[in-house]
Amino acid sequence: MKIMSTDRLSCDLDLAPGGPHNPRGGSETGMTALALGSGAFLALGTLPVLPFLVLLALPLGIAAITSGVRALRRGVAATSAGFASVTGITLGSLGVLGWVGLMALWYLTEQAISH
Repeated sequence: MKIMSTDRLSCDLDLAPGGPHNPRGGSETGMTALALGSGAFLALGTLPVLPFLVLLALPLGIAAITSGVRALRRGVAATSAGFASVTGITLGSLGVLGWVGLMALWYLTEQAISH
């Protein structure tokens, strides 16, 4: 897992076997997308208790979508892996859309209060 590169700023979140550092090892499992998507979706549920944790929904959601699409493009080995990838993409999308909705609601509330 490469965290940050100094020559080009990129973040590699592919944790599944057979990633960029080991192209011949293993097959895509889709579990990375599922885990990141679940994290993005669960981050939205923390709004009443830890409101600032909701901010994690956007990067986790984007990472889940990217990881899921990457796994589907490379070809997943089993039907369950494809299901995990699609579920991760769906949960990641819900996390991103929920984050956008909350930010729009926050903006509209600020506008209403300031006038």
